[in-house]
Amino acid sequence: MQVDFLIVGQGLAGSLLAQELRRRGRKVHVVDDGWKSASSQVAAGLMTPLTGRRFTLTKDYPELFAAAKERLTERGVFRSTQVYRMFVDEEQRGKGLKRTECRSCQPFIERVTSAQGELDPTLTDTFGGALMNGAWVDLPKLLADVRAELLADGSLTEAAFDPAEAVADAEGITWRALRAGAIVYCDGYKSAQRGPFKYLPWQPAKGEALTLRASVADKPYILNREGWALPLGQGVWRTGANWQWDQLDETPTEPQKEKFIRRFRGYFGAEVQVEVTAHVAGVRPCTSDNHPFMGTHPQQPRTHLFGGLGPRGTVWAPLMADEMASYLCEGRPLRPECNLTRFAYAG
Repeated sequence: MQVDFLIVGQGLAGSLLAQELRRRGRKVHVVDDGWKSASSQVAAGLMTPLTGRRFTLTKDYPELFAAAKERLTERGVFRSTQVYRMFVDEEQRGKGLKRTECRSCQPFIERVTSAQGELDPTLTDTFGGALMNGAWVDLPKLLADVRAELLADGSLTEAAFDPAEAVADAEGITWRALRAGAIVYCDGYKSAQRGPFKYLPWQPAKGEALTLRASVADKPYILNREGWALPLGQGVWRTGANWQWDQLDETPTEPQKEKFIRRFRGYFGAEVQVEVTAHVAGVRPCTSDNHPFMGTHPQQPRTHLFGGLGPRGTVWAPLMADEMASYLCEGRPLRPECNLTRFAYAG
């Protein structure tokens, strides 16, 4: 089989890049291990404008959010919603109030509350909070839909990928019975463990998430305080997350489950009964500077990387997939802060 691009991985990055390349008339083939190592299966798909302890807005967030909304609405997986970020102390509340004076932040801040119960009397928002305009993306539906499209025209092979099986020469890449003009690694944190892009400063982090039924009324917004809780309707919630830097695997752990349940219950003033219906884990492909890795291997001109989307992948991925496809197909330059050439090759 002859194709233009062999894509390794059908998580968020691989799915959206495959879509963009196909939109440009390129023939692609995707190899994926059945999402066994896809952090996209675990991620909540949240778009929270102001994040972190310092309550900051991701660089270029307005542009990234607008592109994500346009492209993911086309796929039927974009859900506009509000996020209520409950402050943990007076210092964080002060940062929240300061952000209301920031012009780029203002479109994403609906209101800042000043006291517990001002927005909802059932919540434990002692220091108030910020009600923000955000979104969540139905990642399971997105990945399943793209997979169905790829399978329908024979463009997907379900297999574990070994970089040693991909043989490069001057004209292209050979992998098993497939011949490709180029290969694009979109396999998340696996590229930090093996393969041609292991040299980059990856900082993968394990995360876990629960799905549970709770004896608490549904809320019209996502709850956020040192973690998140996404209401899915009819008493069903999804909640996470944590950051673990040493145990990089897809195995859920009992201590994290108990931690998430305690934190979820802590969002509410009254006692909450919960029943856990699912518990999943995955590894985020984070990077040392919190920007994606995009571009071409410095010594292998037909070997490319589109990854490192990290915890804000749903915001980064749609626009970056478009830019990566333009780079591959039309030679357009990548933005410097995402181009992997910002790091010296240490091979």
